[in-house]
Amino acid sequence: QRADVATEERVIRDLDKKWVQAVAAKDTTAIANVYAEDANFLAPGAPRASGRAAIRQAWVGLLKAPNLVVTFEPTKITIASSADIAYETGSYHLGYDLPKAKRVKGRAAKSRRLEDTGKYVVAWKKVNRGWKVQYDIFNSDRAAAM
Repeated sequence: QRADVATEERVIRDLDKKWVQAVAAKDTTAIANVYAEDANFLAPGAPRASGRAAIRQAWVGLLKAPNLVVTFEPTKITIASSADIAYETGSYHLGYDLPKAKRVKGRAAKSRRLEDTGKYVVAWKKVNRGWKVQYDIFNSDRAAAM
């Protein structure tokens, strides 16, 4: 029996929307529950976070950034014909305030903000008839500092 891939894609798109809402709400429990128990979170410039508890802690650290805004949206979701594995590619935007520059020669310190855009790949797997993230990797569109 062939899976209804259009329905499965809609389910994943809905999960993505809830995931973005959980990030905006800084709800690390809801964020962590998007991931499978044995998932891997592969953020740039950070060690691999393996397992839901470690992934939750990685998000706790990320969400401490002042005035953080994170959004992401899939551009393509592909569902395996077996409907137990899917992969998603998309784009993200991340922004947060950097520490204020020190006051220099009587001038007020300026607020600075980091804004970044990039792309991501998420691999999904079916767990107990629901979709969970198995792998989450993302990287910036900016050139790395050399």
